[in-house]
Amino acid sequence: MITAEGLFKKYGKIQALNDASLHVSEGTIHGLIGPNGSGKSTTIKILSTLVRPNKGQVRIGGVPLKKGRAIRQQIGVVPETPRLHEYLTAREEITAYAKLSGLGRAETSDRVRAVIKQLDLGAMQNLKLSRFSTGMKKRVALALAMVADPPVLLLDEPMSGLDPVVRRQFKDTILGLEGKTVLVSDHDLYTVDELCTSVTILQQGRTLIEDNIDSLRQKVGKVSVDIKPQDPAHIPNLAAELQQMNRVTSAEVEKDRVVASVNDPETDIPEVIRIAAIHTDIVEARPSKISLEEIFIKLASGGDET
Repeated sequence: MITAEGLFKKYGKIQALNDASLHVSEGTIHGLIGPNGSGKSTTIKILSTLVRPNKGQVRIGGVPLKKGRAIRQQIGVVPETPRLHEYLTAREEITAYAKLSGLGRAETSDRVRAVIKQLDLGAMQNLKLSRFSTGMKKRVALALAMVADPPVLLLDEPMSGLDPVVRRQFKDTILGLEGKTVLVSDHDLYTVDELCTSVTILQQGRTLIEDNIDSLRQKVGKVSVDIKPQDPAHIPNLAAELQQMNRVTSAEVEKDRVVASVNDPETDIPEVIRIAAIHTDIVEARPSKISLEEIFIKLASGGDET
């Protein structure tokens, strides 16, 4: 649905993008991550038609970037800091945006009603935006992006500044979107890990890697099972026994448990737990996985890149 190849962008002498690429499949939630200055914001601005690349090709839904009006009909954008007309109510703001998007009167009424319900804005819809919290303003910004029902949503730091309750609501809303292609740019790797199934990692304006997150975990990191014996005295012997298993790549002692890394979680973890139970009484056994943050650090430092 989103394809970008060979993107170059300079701001004066600053090289923001240097042969970057991006591929987002239709109907997926895809993460765009990288350190500050890696080119995330510039990529979002290019896809939003706010800036032009110096070189490179972009297509959204098969539409080339040079057809700006057609591209804008394909996308809804939620900026990191929404700029709303605070003298308007939420309903007035969403209605105005629907009309600017070219919707007719009847369609505008239907779509405004639909997004207000979908984003749980009903109780606040007639309040002026100046009275809204940061989280509520983010929700209105998402309503603006969705009101014309575009197939693609571009979300820049969608959960920054949100309290835990609103963050959870926002996350559930994004995960509940059906049939949408969503690109999430965020420096918070926990957010991307929660929302996305695939990711593009940028570094110094280049695409470092692009892959399915679960695939990255298998290639780069470890899948493991944490086993906590009832008797802590059994931990060293348990680690030694598990290390002898062909299915186990490593067995490390961490405080009151043994962490056994495996290659195939579906077949290896049950067998590791079975063997552990033969040698000691187990209080707890749970699978764990390498975080996206650990994957990013490992790749960015040049370790185990595939």
